[in-house]
Amino acid sequence: MAGRVHRALTQIESLDDESPIAFVERADALKIPEETINCVLGRHFGIADDGEIKKLKLQSKVFWETFCLDRVHGIFERGGTRYAAVKFVQRKNDFAEERRKLSEAEIDKLVDSVGEWPR
Repeated sequence: MAGRVHRALTQIESLDDESPIAFVERADALKIPEETINCVLGRHFGIADDGEIKKLKLQSKVFWETFCLDRVHGIFERGGTRYAAVKFVQRKNDFAEERRKLSEAEIDKLVDSVGEWPR
């Protein structure tokens, strides 16, 4: 098997009475691979259309937190300002569904989690 990459299979199933969005948020929090999440969505919830899956995932607060944290970390690593990071998250927050939006306190905590910003 020289030259082959071996990936461990990640197992996850939906819980009894779990909604599709609750499953996606739980799977996102556990950092389950996207292809595994998509497979379970198709098998257990009958959601196989790529557009439907993307729309569902965009409703996940965990997705938005992870997406924003990755971008904030990039701003931090490039020597950007805390202000720029906060503004970025606030702009992206406008695209999140109302019940999935981050509060100002959550935005501050997320931005400050990447390290000590230069003053």
